[in-house]
Amino acid sequence: GFVPGLFGTSHGALQFMAYEDLKERYNKYRNRVSDSKLNTVEYIMMAAVSKIFAVVATYPYQVVRARLQDQHNTYSGVFDVIRRTWR
Repeated sequence: GFVPGLFGTSHGALQFMAYEDLKERYNKYRNRVSDSKLNTVEYIMMAAVSKIFAVVATYPYQVVRARLQDQHNTYSGVFDVIRRTWR
């Protein structure tokens, strides 16, 4: 589970990337400068949407990692975990 665990660092990067992209697109839609500050409601919405994106994108790897770290099951590798989980 160590190698899949390394992919966990991508969660924060994906969230930050999505947040910045959403903020830029929203400010463009509102005809504001791309780095304009958001109000509280806008900030919460952008943060929530970017978090949902990051979770959806990284959740499958978290399942694989957890199953590889499970001491009660024996898997022959990542593809075995994916195949058995899919079934």
